[in-house]
Amino acid sequence: MSWIARFHRRAFFLSLVAALLAAGCDGEPAPPADPSLPADAPPAVTPPPPVDTAAIAGRVHQGGFDVSWHSGAIDWPAVVADGPGFVILKATEGVDLKDAAFDDHWPAVREAGLVRGAYHFYVTEDDPQEQARFFIANVVLEPGDLAPVVDVEVLGHGTQPGLADRLRTFIGIVEEHYGVRPIIYTSPKFWDQHLDDTFGGYPLWIAEYGVEAPTVPAGWETWTLWQWMGDADVKGVEKGADLSRAHPELADAHLEALVVGRALTRSRPLM
Repeated sequence: MSWIARFHRRAFFLSLVAALLAAGCDGEPAPPADPSLPADAPPAVTPPPPVDTAAIAGRVHQGGFDVSWHSGAIDWPAVVADGPGFVILKATEGVDLKDAAFDDHWPAVREAGLVRGAYHFYVTEDDPQEQARFFIANVVLEPGDLAPVVDVEVLGHGTQPGLADRLRTFIGIVEEHYGVRPIIYTSPKFWDQHLDDTFGGYPLWIAEYGVEAPTVPAGWETWTLWQWMGDADVKGVEKGADLSRAHPELADAHLEALVVGRALTRSRPLM
């Protein structure tokens, strides 16, 4: 065979191999790419089902309680058997104090099938922006959780004038981050003595014991949640808890506004 013939035969063989490789191992051509999608498009993700806010509102109407590490050990199956609808956990305080039990209790409440919420104990002397960022850094709310709570009930000795403005700053940052209006926890005496009537657009969780109905502070028309008993015996809670109930005359739609839903949840970097 001449060198010319060998050259043409080799070229034919190489072209045949290239064609087979391009066609794939089974000899079929690869399917064309979808021209409507960019080449680097991420795979489609099925969105989670919408939150049943009406069902959660019904759970809130069952009543519930709040706890912190001071409450001691908690047997969550025993708690569930006693029938509460929700539990609100202390998460943070000031700019640097995280509740020692929060990381254990937070997932345990959801695993137990209870509606959960988290609160920040507001320190009136501390910077409101730092407090808001500290709470946000430690609390990841998910669809179906209750709105974040700010507990403002004690005036620190070093508190400067302008408490209402600073509290408004804290609430604004938290609301912007989570996309839902925070709940304000307070007592009527403290609020009327140290704050003003410009917060009535936020849900009110009022603390007052030994009365037939709580006093509503200036700025609100009514209360949403009422902490009516402190340090109560609660099945499954070692050292007791504070009991709360929802306003019996509020429509479910009002309580549904307390629930973090998929459409309201935002994920923003901390400033």
